[in-house]
Amino acid sequence: MDDLEMLHAARPQPDAPSHAAYTAARAALLERAAGGPSPTARRRVLWRRARWVLIPAVAAAVAAALVIVPNGSGGSRSPSMSSRDVLLVAADTAERTPEGAGTYWHITITKQGSPTQEYWYRRDGHFWIKGEGMKGDGKLFEWPLKPQPFAVGPLRMSFEELRSLPADKDALYTRLWSAVPGSGVRIDAGPMTAAEQDGLAMYALLSLISEAPVSPQVRAAAYRAVASRPGVVDLGETSGGRHLQVPVAFGKGTMVVDQDTGRIRETSVWAPLGGGIAFTEDGMVTIDAEWTDRLPPE
Repeated sequence: MDDLEMLHAARPQPDAPSHAAYTAARAALLERAAGGPSPTARRRVLWRRARWVLIPAVAAAVAAALVIVPNGSGGSRSPSMSSRDVLLVAADTAERTPEGAGTYWHITITKQGSPTQEYWYRRDGHFWIKGEGMKGDGKLFEWPLKPQPFAVGPLRMSFEELRSLPADKDALYTRLWSAVPGSGVRIDAGPMTAAEQDGLAMYALLSLISEAPVSPQVRAAAYRAVASRPGVVDLGETSGGRHLQVPVAFGKGTMVVDQDTGRIRETSVWAPLGGGIAFTEDGMVTIDAEWTDRLPPE
């Protein structure tokens, strides 16, 4: 069993639609849901154990569940805002929000009815975990193996690679999209399609927004890149923000964005620290992520 297998074992732009259009779209979604998953959704993803792969052409051209908890505030929410507007306002807020400082990047994953999972990731790739059903049986556990890269959707990146990502939305998306074929993802139904490559890049963008220890400028660029992609659907106001549907590989993800704070309050898709992607079909998870100087008592 190698490092990543052991790590896995350690844890259990459209405008806002009219009311009529929203009702029709919702009915269509329910009808499709009742009919079972689509053929695309049945395509199975196999994750090869691979680190982040720097593609030379991209590296030469570019120098580089979930909630991020900022202290900033943005403008007031308007019911007439489109999904793109919501994401762009959230980007502006995230860009103005101080990053904070600390020794450890602390991630807390919570889901109603499930044990809380916590991770403390240090810049040199060492990390600690805590949670029922995880290694250490609910106590703080220092991972004893060699330093690990950070999971960004299907990609694996060191702290230095994360910090060198471009803060321009187009360059950022190109960097992530170009890296997907070299990430170790295999599709058992055949060669990866362009739509699947786009969807895997979207997973990476969502991870940068919600989990990864990137700069406020890169987080804002990730929001703007999501806003520029086709297929983002506004599902309406909900508690804590605007409920959006986003196209990801082999399906659709949902998230609640609060543009007033630059936070993703809840999400149905996220990237576990051990690599790969995770999703839930029965509710959503919340991910709090911030810098801290303290580990909890063992």
